[in-house]
Amino acid sequence: MQPSSGVLRGCAQGQERKAGSRERLLAAAGKAFAAAGYFAVSVEDIALKAGVSRMTFYRNFGSKAALAGDLFRENGRAAMPRLLSIAGRNYRDHAAVAEWIGVLFEADRSSSCLLSVFVQASVLDPEFAARAREFVGEIIDGLGTGIPAFRLDPRKPCDRRRWLEAWLVIYEILDQGNHAARGGEIANDPLVIDILASRFVRFVSVTDIAAVHMHERPDRAFDAGEKGACRASKPHAP
Repeated sequence: MQPSSGVLRGCAQGQERKAGSRERLLAAAGKAFAAAGYFAVSVEDIALKAGVSRMTFYRNFGSKAALAGDLFRENGRAAMPRLLSIAGRNYRDHAAVAEWIGVLFEADRSSSCLLSVFVQASVLDPEFAARAREFVGEIIDGLGTGIPAFRLDPRKPCDRRRWLEAWLVIYEILDQGNHAARGGEIANDPLVIDILASRFVRFVSVTDIAAVHMHERPDRAFDAGEKGACRASKPHAP
């Protein structure tokens, strides 16, 4: 039996109201967090600023951490084209990479209040911290579409070490950008960008995964199957 058009309109209107409430809650939370910090803002504060009830808040988000996680995801989606833009440039050129990192740092400075909120949320809520760690993996996946050195599967033993290296390279760029945005003296030293660029270029310049393993772990014996798997996953130069 097909639902009536009135029922369908009612469902659609309910979904629109929910979407509207969610957007208002996210906007209100962003402003409240930026003004008072993550710890000081309560669910009731956010609901009041959004003009909705506490019940409506919990219909949209299971907790304050869940809302902060969605805010982080939206911010991450907006930043992703900028983060991945190096794949369309000469990513082995130190000057090009340093310029890219400089752009990332400037973007972080322009949103320093929100970044401070994310740092506070990651300290308090394991759920949020896990989401932030996943974001680094998403950047690696995105870079892998244009940069062979990032085409890694962390589930494969022969990729695992390189994937962790990639994670640390990207995390350090994000972390130092965060520190620079919040006025960190070390992170704002111009040499930091130079050092980060050198590490990035060094990482992307190595494309033979099996050779990397043999060079770094000469004491380890690779069986034929593992060598074959590493060769199969070897990134090809563009």
